[in-house]
Amino acid sequence: MKSLTITASHVPAGLALAVAGDLDHINAPRLRHAAQEAAPPAGRFLVVDLSELGFCDSSGITALIAVHNHAVAAGSEMVLVAVPATMRRLLHMTGLDQVFDIRDDAQSVTVP
Repeated sequence: MKSLTITASHVPAGLALAVAGDLDHINAPRLRHAAQEAAPPAGRFLVVDLSELGFCDSSGITALIAVHNHAVAAGSEMVLVAVPATMRRLLHMTGLDQVFDIRDDAQSVTVP
């Protein structure tokens, strides 16, 4: 099991969280907390970069849903970027690819 590292940074469209390691039942609460701390202002984006995600279980998926719901409730939007192929497949199989805005990279996220 790998630990989880979450790095917050500012991007032109809002705020970004780079998630590296395992997003599992032990680490999922850390993502929720980090997203609440990094909440972008209304009309901006929370960009969640999953390029270094090693593993994600159902608790991790639940945390991503909670982060998405929190962002929407705050008037901002959440975008998943650089989603690994196995994670994309899981999101597709569960229908969550219809819930999440999934993009190839953070550069594609711009504020209108």
